[in-house]
Amino acid sequence: MSVKTAHDGKPPVLVIGAGPAGIVTAYFLQKHNIPYQVIDQADGLASTWASLYPSLRLNTSRYFSHLPGKKFPRQWGTFPTGKQYHHYLTEFVAEHRLNIRLGVKVTCVMPENGGYRVESSDGSAWYPVVVLATGRFSNPYTAQIPGLDQFEGIRLHAHDYRDAAHLANRRVMVVGSGPSGVDIAIEVGQRNAPEKPALLAMRTGITLRRRYPLGISKHGWMLLVGYLPKTWAGSLLDWTERISEYPPALLHGIKAPPFGQLSGAVAVRGPELIHAVQRGQVICTDAPAQIRAHSVTLTDGSTHDIDVLVIATGYRPALGFLQGIVLTPDEQGWPIRFNSRVYAIDYAKLTHRGTYDVGDAIDAKFQPTLRELAGQPGLFQVGLYYKGKGAMYNFNIEAEITAAQIKILMS
Repeated sequence: MSVKTAHDGKPPVLVIGAGPAGIVTAYFLQKHNIPYQVIDQADGLASTWASLYPSLRLNTSRYFSHLPGKKFPRQWGTFPTGKQYHHYLTEFVAEHRLNIRLGVKVTCVMPENGGYRVESSDGSAWYPVVVLATGRFSNPYTAQIPGLDQFEGIRLHAHDYRDAAHLANRRVMVVGSGPSGVDIAIEVGQRNAPEKPALLAMRTGITLRRRYPLGISKHGWMLLVGYLPKTWAGSLLDWTERISEYPPALLHGIKAPPFGQLSGAVAVRGPELIHAVQRGQVICTDAPAQIRAHSVTLTDGSTHDIDVLVIATGYRPALGFLQGIVLTPDEQGWPIRFNSRVYAIDYAKLTHRGTYDVGDAIDAKFQPTLRELAGQPGLFQVGLYYKGKGAMYNFNIEAEITAAQIKILMS
């Protein structure tokens, strides 16, 4: 594809999404001298991070979560706050003068003449290359719970939660036991207990681990084992994960996954939930089976009067604007990827040349080198995989590979 500009006079590469994934993609495109434009429907950069609840902290450490060439200030500690991260992103964009246009809503992306016709509030334009960087947290997902539409109290998704003060003196149930659900339940419980402790409803139970096993964070251990042979590194990391688990005696009142079964939620690190349960600020319950106007019946048959439901059941890909494109989802709900051509890239020379996690097995499963959507040459995706070293590190990997592939595609 020897195309330098789009047919409509636009830069040849359009990046949809101005969150961390879109920002780091713009950085690498700019580094390769590839003309591009980033657009986002929000009026501000990284809008999800700008509006998350104030107490939120990254659950991945500063060692791996920074963007290229700009580490987090040491005074932010190991786990920066969401507010600090948003400030950091805006600084990064300003320092590199990235080409980002805000307030542009995309309504349609469809194949046309070997590229893609993009319809947006800014008009219609054709691009040979489009990068999807719409993020993991922009499309809140609400699990299907019988009777949910009958609920007459306050209902909000974790995405829209801001402060426990808005839920003061109310009977609150949080549905979902991932990091956000746990954070919200603890905050609400501290505010409303002992009269109205928060209820934390979970389906498969929760995996709780220490934040600093043997005084070192998980990512600190990853840095240390990076100097060891891979076989030793994998074994040592597995050992640190085992010793990071809290003993059952401390987990009284907290539902754990059945033996041999993984939790449906991401593991939560730190003792805060244990302390909140011990103080009677949070009560862990089974999952909702039936919701009524002002109450919830759980799978164990018990019924609880509820004023507020906070839904913390995650997010889904924000790709509803894709039209005329047949997508086959992977196990995480993202479109399966398959490079349209062989990209002759020396991946060992990339800045972020490591794996998503320690060990080749992770790369073999999630294949970071596959960035194009299957059957759609020139349609790339960045910002998918969030485990291992964490979403922010993985976005760097995916963005750098995408930019390198686009450079070859357009040569």
